[in-house]
Amino acid sequence: MQRLLLILIGLLSLCAGKHMPDPRVIITGKITGTIPDRIEYTLPVNGITYFGFENSVQPDTLGNFKIFLSIEKACFIELSNGYDAYGTVIAEPGMNYTLNINTENKKKGFVIACKSKEGQQLYNQNINRSMITGNFEEAAAEYRNDSNPDRIKESIKKRHETEIAKYRKLLSAGVISEDFYNLVSADRSYFYAGAQSSVALLNHLLSERNLNTLDVQAYSILWGEVFEDYPVSDPGLMRSPWFFYFTQSYLRYKALIENGINFNTLSEIRKQGLIHTHNINIARKYLSGTQLEYYYAAYLYYEAANKNYEKELIELFEDFKDHYALSEYTHFVESEIIPIITFHKKQNEAPNERIHVLDSFESISSLKEAAKKLDAERVYVDVWATWCGPCKKEFTHNSALYELLKKEGIAMLYVSVDKDEKHGKWMEMMKYYQLEGYHVRAGSKLIDDLQRLRGGDAFTIPWHILTDGDGNVLMKYAGAPSAIQTLEKQLSESRHVPDGNTYAE
Repeated sequence: MQRLLLILIGLLSLCAGKHMPDPRVIITGKITGTIPDRIEYTLPVNGITYFGFENSVQPDTLGNFKIFLSIEKACFIELSNGYDAYGTVIAEPGMNYTLNINTENKKKGFVIACKSKEGQQLYNQNINRSMITGNFEEAAAEYRNDSNPDRIKESIKKRHETEIAKYRKLLSAGVISEDFYNLVSADRSYFYAGAQSSVALLNHLLSERNLNTLDVQAYSILWGEVFEDYPVSDPGLMRSPWFFYFTQSYLRYKALIENGINFNTLSEIRKQGLIHTHNINIARKYLSGTQLEYYYAAYLYYEAANKNYEKELIELFEDFKDHYALSEYTHFVESEIIPIITFHKKQNEAPNERIHVLDSFESISSLKEAAKKLDAERVYVDVWATWCGPCKKEFTHNSALYELLKKEGIAMLYVSVDKDEKHGKWMEMMKYYQLEGYHVRAGSKLIDDLQRLRGGDAFTIPWHILTDGDGNVLMKYAGAPSAIQTLEKQLSESRHVPDGNTYAE
């Protein structure tokens, strides 16, 4: 017994004398170019990184900033300003990193000084490194017309191995640590596995219109093999920024392929306003523990951040808090749920008398016809939709826009390209965002007219147009509200354009 006691004392002495790795990380940054109001950075929760779970730091007037973190293992820190991603630091405990961010150089505007800088720069050369910068669909797009599943798998595998070989070389040379390599290796493995799952999902979606290149059996096998080789239950997956997308693909496979839920059923669930509840119930069936907690929180954040303001998400957030009362994710999700609560409270307020829906808007067949109804010398047109995030972001600049239009004597026309089933959401959003001016929800003829005006250019929104009072286009692509100084200059110059002539493309 005395001998055993001495052994235990000796072991305890060894443990006491062994220093744990310093968890502190300092990221020192310098911004050149336009200095943003703040730098947002993902805040790892138990080593988990998700684009919505973040903190921020304010640069000083010279563009200097510092970020202090405490981490237990290597993790990804994505730096951004909104959805404008700057780059990623693969942070390790006890390390310091010096950054130079050039906001006016997108390709070479993120430089890291540290021991692992070659590995850091290699990782940042990849646009598909996070949910802000890429997605599985981009990597899967080149296989859109490939009907050979073996060739697809082999091609994706080769691309994966080629990329990982570069990091393996850096590991052998001692440039990056084993922890660095293991984190990136797992991350890239799940990205390419996700790309393969996306090829299968695309074929499944196209099968509704008989446009799939792989038959049902082929894409079902291709899809299922992904999760056999890279199981969702692997704890390493949670440390990858791709956890949410990859797990989402897994749950879709379970629902659409194994459970055979069809498009009509999903459409009915969506009409009932229960699609998010349905998706969370699927998650509950196949996930558990910390993975379910993380996915549930990430799902709520992602859907709420789309700003479609579904009341269903409020109820699900209350359910999340009931199940995970002490969750570290709650305050991140709550920041996106609060605007939804505000949105629905806003609907009970008195209507804004400066918001006008044009009579018989459904029958308006052209932009000229719509503009003429306003009886104005010039018309500023905003083509948007309730599902368009960038469109809604532009609305935050409307105060300055309305002031400028009033000064110039220009009428405001909003043209929504939403479908009929979005009519209620369209009315709600114009009230919530206080979209003062005239409104049209485009029917098929007006949309055809807009597509004709767009010509060979891709039809993207938000799209801002300036016309004269008869609807003749003065500026096919006018400045956006967020670029108010550019727009002001354009509007001033457009006064001198002869009637019916296009000022700028």
